[in-house]
Amino acid sequence: VEASGKPVRVAGSLPPLFGSYRPDLFDAARVEEILSPLVNGLAPHVDLWLAETQSSIVEARAIHAGLPKDGKPFWLSFTLKDEEVDEVPRLRSGETVAEAAAVAAQLGVQTLLFNCSQPEVIGAAVDAARETFERLGVQIHIGVYANAFPPQPEDATANDGLCPLREDLDPPGYLQWVADWHQRGASHVGGCCGIGPEHIAVLAQKLG
Repeated sequence: VEASGKPVRVAGSLPPLFGSYRPDLFDAARVEEILSPLVNGLAPHVDLWLAETQSSIVEARAIHAGLPKDGKPFWLSFTLKDEEVDEVPRLRSGETVAEAAAVAAQLGVQTLLFNCSQPEVIGAAVDAARETFERLGVQIHIGVYANAFPPQPEDATANDGLCPLREDLDPPGYLQWVADWHQRGASHVGGCCGIGPEHIAVLAQKLG
């Protein structure tokens, strides 16, 4: 695909199958029922697969297992625990980012990302992923696209209502976070909920 004279790739977005931020709702018996229509509808039109806003390793594994053997790259994006954060970056399931990065390497993930989370928790996650990949001797890209709304309660489902946006995460404010993630080793950067085209324009201008 070409847009504005530049080559682009279209990602087939595969969402959390049982609700964002709710790893407790995962139901292995229903994965095929929910995943197959998404995959079958997207397959003719996409260049790569992206399982995003994943809260647990088990669902990431299940989605990977349900993809066609079509040779298309698999990208995986986890959402992070951003309330009651300890020094170890974790998925919303409580599993560590280091564990998740090691599984990503096992699955042959081309790019591991972190999305739909507070900027404050992402830097440590980028560090943990980079250190894990270095230890394993694998070359996997790291990416980030954060939220601009405040932390959500653990019993909430993402996007089940309107959320206020943080005033400090205007385009210049968000740029400061993204520049830090880029220095830590993130090669793919963008935005999730509350991050708009005006943010991306600033990122492209300053980091492009």
